[in-house]
Amino acid sequence: MSTMTTTSPETASPLKRLIIHHPLIAFFAIAFAGEWIAFLPLVLAQNGLGVLPYTIPEIGLVPVAQWFALPASILGPTLASFTVTAITGGKAGVQQLLRRYMLWRVGLRWYLLVLVGVPLIQLACASFFLGTAPLTAFLQQWPSYFTVYLPNVLIIAVAVQIWEEGGWSGFAIPRLQQRFGAWRAVLIFGPLWALFHLPVFFVPGQIFDQKVGAVTMIVQMALLIILATLTRIIMTWVFNNTKGSILIAILLHAALDASNGASDYIHHLLPASQLGGYSLGATLVVPLAGAVLLLILTKGKLSYKPEPAPQGVEVSQPAEMPSTSV
Repeated sequence: MSTMTTTSPETASPLKRLIIHHPLIAFFAIAFAGEWIAFLPLVLAQNGLGVLPYTIPEIGLVPVAQWFALPASILGPTLASFTVTAITGGKAGVQQLLRRYMLWRVGLRWYLLVLVGVPLIQLACASFFLGTAPLTAFLQQWPSYFTVYLPNVLIIAVAVQIWEEGGWSGFAIPRLQQRFGAWRAVLIFGPLWALFHLPVFFVPGQIFDQKVGAVTMIVQMALLIILATLTRIIMTWVFNNTKGSILIAILLHAALDASNGASDYIHHLLPASQLGGYSLGATLVVPLAGAVLLLILTKGKLSYKPEPAPQGVEVSQPAEMPSTSV
């Protein structure tokens, strides 16, 4: 669905004209500025770079950086998405964006893939590295899927990903695909998505246990860029097959978060003594295999079918992107 730009560049203020002519640059500028504004008190505290003479205390079992993730996501991707959409698409563009949050009629198979397929794929990958132990543990503790995994997905979705994907899937991915096509859009977005996590690199106990040098940070960021790009290839394929649904993007992002990291589902099922060096290998192998397979099967299109815009009309969001097979 296309929406006409309602703000005339001729009558708009210089700032609005800049946003109208460069919406993607404006989006990322607002998103990164908002994120850094939210994280700066932590980065500058004794918890981070130690520039300012105060320490932000831990609250409960949640890492201190997680308490800053919510305002960072709201002031970052969400604010950027709604601001640029309102200026370039007007009220109609904002309404279209909001409708995509509630776009749930996308087919049962996509819910099964996101909520059931993601943890099962993780279990299969873990079994490749660890033998039958993960599957055995799952069969013995299967109720934990409902009592641990799904609640964790819901918490992550509501606390963080509803705000992040409102920007990434609400604005960035549709605009980038419209301009560059699917695989180029992901290659552009992947590094930017990884760099969005840069503030937590300066807070020991988040990415690193202690303060590290520049070389270590650069290597870790390079790995994160690779992982982010591979993961977004898979997410973009799902996004294109679910009519551009922000809701499905939120659930998928939350499911991936609940399936990776130091507190993922496998770490719940198995003690640390049985995991060994599984995490790094599994984190890279699954998205690499999935991304390569999808790029080959879709010939790089990731099921994206651009909707041509009539002359004089600017596509704000792909609200009714066709659901297509590979």
